Amino acid sequence: MKKAEWLSYFCCERNNIFTFTMACTINFNSDSTGSFYAGDIVTGTVILELKNEQKFQSIDLKVTGLCKAHWTRPMPTMPYIKIYSEKKKVLSLLMTDIFRDLSVGSVLPAGVHHYPFHFALPPDLPSTFDSSVAKITYSVKIQSKPAYKLRKLATFNVFGNVNVNHMDEYLMPTFNEFHKTFRNSGKFTICVKTYRAFAPRQTIPFEVTLVNERKVKIRKIVISLIQKIKYSVHSGYADEERKMCKAEYRKFSLNIAELCFFNMEIPHIIPSTMDIEDPMVHISYIFRIQVIFPFHTSLQEDMSVLVSTAPVLHYDFK
Repeated sequence: MKKAEWLSYFCCERNNIFTFTMACTINFNSDSTGSFYAGDIVTGTVILELKNEQKFQSIDLKVTGLCKAHWTRPMPTMPYIKIYSEKKKVLSLLMTDIFRDLSVGSVLPAGVHHYPFHFALPPDLPSTFDSSVAKITYSVKIQSKPAYKLRKLATFNVFGNVNVNHMDEYLMPTFNEFHKTFRNSGKFTICVKTYRAFAPRQTIPFEVTLVNERKVKIRKIVISLIQKIKYSVHSGYADEERKMCKAEYRKFSLNIAELCFFNMEIPHIIPSTMDIEDPMVHISYIFRIQVIFPFHTSLQEDMSVLVSTAPVLHYDFK
């Protein structure tokens, strides 16, 4: 349980001053991060601790999901700065039956009062997100009538529910081949075998085959997991990239052909955006494959991958 926050209020009646103190806590039945997945049933409890009796006309619980984005770009003419901004609700629930034992003008006695609640999250909600450009937030708000007596806000995290275990193309290994031709050193080929879908906390193997006709010296191979973000509002869009993690390989034999094995542990990240109509924040991922040469320009290629919510039950890596 979170530490209670005590609030003191003062009222005047016939020149007498009355003081009442209360604490309101909103507890979610979730993991330690307060996270849920789209499509889940969220459960929790509102706890009111009253030091003396209180009279309320009503108390409501409101669930809100809000998505907002804002950025600017310079322009060559007046007004010289264009503003891109939008705000929209992706979730709005008003629950009046949580405090159903409160009739109009009810008096709650001093003590501790527990009010369980539950509500369903739609399956197509976007994940909680926060950047300098956009935010997606979810909250539960408690408010009484009269409003000055009780106000409390608690946030919770939502992750998109992505499961691809029924789709064979995401369960089997994939092969991607890339080439580079040197002016005086022949052709260089790299073939990357890996999986194209995975969940956070899974370890992804890489089998890299190199064909190095002229035995060009290689400094390292770097494979980075890149999060690609597209922000869309009614007046335009913006793009952003974030590097989530990377894996490197440096031990080369400099044979004409060689095989390299290494792994990448996927961190706790937001799943890819799927089955959401017109998202303000669209999340996708790529593996960025780089072969770094000390005396030549690097070879760089991207391959699309998908981050799911449920661990992917991959076929054998053979």
